Amino acid sequence: MESCRFGLLGELSIDDGALTLKASKLRALLAALLLRAGRPVSQTDLAEQIWDEPPSRANSTLQVYVVRLRQALGGFGPSVVRSSTGYRIDVDADQVDLHRFRALVARRDADARTHLGDLREALSLWRGPALADVVSEAMRFEADRLDEERLVAVERRIELEIELGAHRELVPELRTLTRRHPLRERFAEFLMLALHRGGRSADALAIYRLVHRMFADELGVRPGRRLAELHDQILCGREIGAPSCLGPLNRR
Repeated sequence: MESCRFGLLGELSIDDGALTLKASKLRALLAALLLRAGRPVSQTDLAEQIWDEPPSRANSTLQVYVVRLRQALGGFGPSVVRSSTGYRIDVDADQVDLHRFRALVARRDADARTHLGDLREALSLWRGPALADVVSEAMRFEADRLDEERLVAVERRIELEIELGAHRELVPELRTLTRRHPLRERFAEFLMLALHRGGRSADALAIYRLVHRMFADELGVRPGRRLAELHDQILCGREIGAPSCLGPLNRR
């Protein structure tokens, strides 16, 4: 039998929907174990991931949920194992989409096209917001961290695509990204650069004015140094290299 596959990058998925866990606590328990696939998770950590306020008899109740999870997964191969330091789910990292995503992103091939292919494959694993149907407060914090990992990978993909000359094709996507993430300067930087390289310097400068006004109105600050320097370079008509040549970005 082929290894069971698990998904955290979207709603919790077991073998592409072959099994659905209806109980929210079981989903949270499985997600907490899969986040550290093959490694033990302490009972304290599991309780904090499952309950916003763990009950007084959390360990006993946790044992009941573990039994129920074992029963649910019985026909799918992986087992939940008790150890001296907690519980672990007996799966390999490549059975979980999150860990496959991280492995692909971590590859640093010297060839830009190969690295770009790895990033595209990694991002294709996402089906929606991470842990979309796991609702505990602690797991929402984990989900926010995972969504940030995705955005960083998107930034790196776009950076490579611009370096490889795909600036015109990226403009529609970058407009969407800047609307969805208006305070993320990296996307504004890429949009300005893509427009400038496509012969639309006036539009690139208009993007900076929009970002400058929004930062002033909403945060009372100016955009970071890197974005301001890009604006000045475009304004002066200077030739601008690859995004990675612009120096470190002041993130917000």
